[in-house]
Amino acid sequence: MQINEMLVSALTGITTATITWYAARNKNKAETYVSELDAVERAVKVWRELGEEMQQKYESLHDEIELLRVAIKVLQEENRQLKQENLRLLHQIKTLTGEKG
Repeated sequence: MQINEMLVSALTGITTATITWYAARNKNKAETYVSELDAVERAVKVWRELGEEMQQKYESLHDEIELLRVAIKVLQEENRQLKQENLRLLHQIKTLTGEKG
């Protein structure tokens, strides 16, 4: 009888250990999957935030570029007018001093 009891006890222990191992393995797989999903969600969130930040910076820089383009055109026109005035004044100086050329 003792051998039968030992065999039943051993088989019960092995069966319990196998079932526990299998259940733990499935639980670990599920936890790993959830952990991977969390990591992906965090990565997506980071990329989304970076994308939004980059979009805002792009729009800000685009607006600044447009303002600078307008300022450049104004300065170019002012420069053109000053060159004309400078030539006119040089011509007047030459006329007043009697220089030719």
